[in-house]
Parts: sequence; structure tokens; C-alpha cells
Amino acid sequence: MITLGMEEEIQIIDDQGQLVAHDFSADFTEAAIPEGLMDKEIHRCVIETKTKICRSVPELLSSVRLLRGQARRKAASQGQRILIAGIHPTSAWQQQPLHEGADFPHYTRLIDEYRDISRGALSFGMHLHLGFAVGAPRMAIMNRLRHVLPEVLALSASSPFFEGRDTGLQSWRHSLLDRYPRMGTPDPWESEQHYQAHVDRLRAMGCLGEDQGLWQDIRLHHRYGTLEIRIMDTHPDLVRIGLITTLLKWEAETLQLELRTGKQGAVWSRACIDENKWRARRHGLHAQWIDWNRDTVASTPEHFERWWSRVAPRAKDAAERNYWERHLADALIQQTFADVLRQQALRHNDWKTTLQWMASLASDDAYQPQQVAA
Repeated sequence: MITLGMEEEIQIIDDQGQLVAHDFSADFTEAAIPEGLMDKEIHRCVIETKTKICRSVPELLSSVRLLRGQARRKAASQGQRILIAGIHPTSAWQQQPLHEGADFPHYTRLIDEYRDISRGALSFGMHLHLGFAVGAPRMAIMNRLRHVLPEVLALSASSPFFEGRDTGLQSWRHSLLDRYPRMGTPDPWESEQHYQAHVDRLRAMGCLGEDQGLWQDIRLHHRYGTLEIRIMDTHPDLVRIGLITTLLKWEAETLQLELRTGKQGAVWSRACIDENKWRARRHGLHAQWIDWNRDTVASTPEHFERWWSRVAPRAKDAAERNYWERHLADALIQQTFADVLRQQALRHNDWKTTLQWMASLASDDAYQPQQVAA
């Protein structure tokens, strides 16, 4: 069984919809609650949630929903609200205070090393952790799971605006994050041992701290031993999060089966994957996708139908398969949250109204997870 966990970076806003610092010294602890953990981040306008270890997608969605409720209440205790998207559409990073100084040595070290890159990376992602049984070929799975990172980025894309401008992209978030070193699509690795040796070498040369790992779009987590997929923007729709999680879980299970039976395909280069990543960042679910096994290009409906046919046999029963098949079809019709946000911004022609609409999506009655039929 593959276990699941998720980290989500949530924006804290004031009553005008603008990012605002939360006072984490008041009415905030990092103690565990039944649904998981809540924590701070380098920018003081972020609450990071971390789910418990979950054994199914519905359990994960329930944990995410409950943690969002906790974050909402934490923000409300200081007269604030929450907002969920890959980037705040209008706020400037220069105006956002940081957790730094003697009380925050980890963040202070990052700011000292990366300077305005760390200050300016005011973005919000969700990270999915896949946990495997002892002995699973995690590196061989990771090498091939890299292939579908652009697809899940497209499904999650929610950051078309930056500092009040339409960037023309579906996900501007990676324009901020990819300025860091050791970021983006990882190279394939021969084995876990080779990967760990590289991390150890970086630590010995002073490139990484002893408690740090790589920050790439997917990584073998240096403490948890999970495969952590980090490429996605945050997304307000829990059903969309469930779809992304399901596709990644079924892809990992399919790869395990292929590796066990010797039917695994070739490993793509970083350069090839980055071509599809650019298309996902630029066009989202309007992209034309390159299949590097065939050297062909396909539309989104054709491409996702092919992917679905490959992984859907991993469903536990017909009801589960039909449920997520329906939501994949809906996602391709609805397009990305970036598309919807653009439409709302154009219709409102007023950022305050648009920001209030975005905040309403994180309210109690918005985007509740639906129960997967058993």
C-alpha cells in the first residue's frame, strides 16, 4: 500500500484581501492535532498545514479540509482570512515581513544565503508525499514519475497574476522558485545510493545544511523516506486535489507493477521533461503534449485519455474508477483555476472584488470533498 500525506501553504489576508503577517507568537502552536500539524514558513503571511499519514485519497481530502478549517480559525482569531492560490495576484514581496533573526535560525540562514531570491519567492505550493513499503524501488519509480510532473502542474495551475499583472502564464510560481539553485526537474539517478551520495557531497562542500535536502519538483525526502512531489500550485478545489493525488498514486502503483514485470519504459532526460513543463506553465490544460516515447504531439484530451487508460486499472473497483474518470473529464472541461481567475478578474475589473471572491472559495461551505463511492 502506498500511503499519502500533504503539505499545503495557505495565504493569510486582511479584510481587503491583501496579504498580511500573522502573529504566530499568539494563539498558535506547532503541536499535533488529530488531522496533522500546522506550522509557520519563511514569510509571516503563510500558514503551512501538514496532514497525518493517510491510507486513502478520501482520508487525505478529509484531513486537508479539516486543517484548512483550523487555519481559517487561526486567521480569524486575529481578524484575518485565508486564501488559496499559487501566488497572491497583487501583493508585492517587498512589503511582506519574514521570520528572521535569532529566534528563527533556519530561516535566517536561508535568507543569508539566498538573499532576494528567498525574500522574493512569495509563492504557495502543495506537496504530496507518497510512502512506500520497505524494499520498494523508490528511485526507479521516481525516475519515471518525473515524466508526469508537467501534467499535474497543469491540473493545479493557479498563479497567472503577479503584482497585479497578467503574466500570460498559467503558473508564474515556478518563475519565482526556479531562481533557486538545485531546483526544478531532477536528473535521473542510477540508485538511491547515488542520490544520497550526491546529497552527502553537497553537505560536505557546504552547499546544503546537515538538515537539508534538495528542493526539486520531486525528491526522495531526506527525513521521511517518501517521494515528495513539489511541483503543484495550491488549489482551492479539494476534488481537483483528489484527482491529482489519485493520478499520482495510480501512476506510482503502475510503475511498481511495470518494474516488477520488467515492462518499464525508458527514462526521459531532464531536458525532455522541461519541454512539457514549459508547455504546462504557459498553456495549462490548453497545452499540446509531447510523448517522448513516440516523438509525437497530442492535444490535452488525447494525451490525458491515454494516461487514464494506462493507470485506471489500479482503481480498487469500478465505482472508484468511474468517480475519478468523471472528475477528470470535468477538469478538462473546466480548465485550470488560472483560467477561471482570469475570467473573474476581467468580469470584476476590480481587484478588491476579485480577492473577496477568491477568499470566499476558502470559506466553510466551499469545495467540500465528495465521498468516493465504495
